[in-house]
Amino acid sequence: MIITQLEQSGCIIETKSGFRLAVDIGSYTPLERLAGLRVDAALVSHFHGDHFSPEHLRALSPQQVYLSHECEERLGEETLVGDMVTIQAGQTFTTGDISVQVFVVDHGPNTSAHPKENFGFLFSADGETIYFAGDMYVPSGIDVSPLEVDVAMIPVGGHYTFGPTEALSFAEQFKRVGKVLPMHDLPQPGSFEEFIALAAAAGMNVK
Repeated sequence: MIITQLEQSGCIIETKSGFRLAVDIGSYTPLERLAGLRVDAALVSHFHGDHFSPEHLRALSPQQVYLSHECEERLGEETLVGDMVTIQAGQTFTTGDISVQVFVVDHGPNTSAHPKENFGFLFSADGETIYFAGDMYVPSGIDVSPLEVDVAMIPVGGHYTFGPTEALSFAEQFKRVGKVLPMHDLPQPGSFEEFIALAAAAGMNVK
């Protein structure tokens, strides 16, 4: 699988077959960056605007949008391009040739609008596995100690998510990680660089 990272936690995962899944493309990504870009499906971890932007989803024109009941409630009468599919914690589903496992992670106490459905994802396709932690503040969700993943996408930034040292401690809990990709980086710019230095010193393969 090929991962193209966008702003905050946004990314596009593309399989060998050419299937493209957009994940958490939110308001921090300039709309002009999405011009001419099309995806087959989109997935949203929770309703915060830096992860869930109806305007950005319409620009991507996915055939299906997978999102929580809370996200659907936030939409109200607003519409999206493609079919909306409700997802929930504990569910595993397939979109295109990507298997997606859904689990709840802890966003922590510092967000003023606390989502009840704040998801992380485990993606499998092409014989590879990607762990996407979503907006995680403390270790939570599925047990990662037995997991062997090719890529672990972990939020680094502090206040709303892990700080650099907490992110490293979490990454070290996996049985095996091929590569660690930091994401988020707000509200503390420079957190990526600190985390990358710490992870490299610990012998990890980082972005």
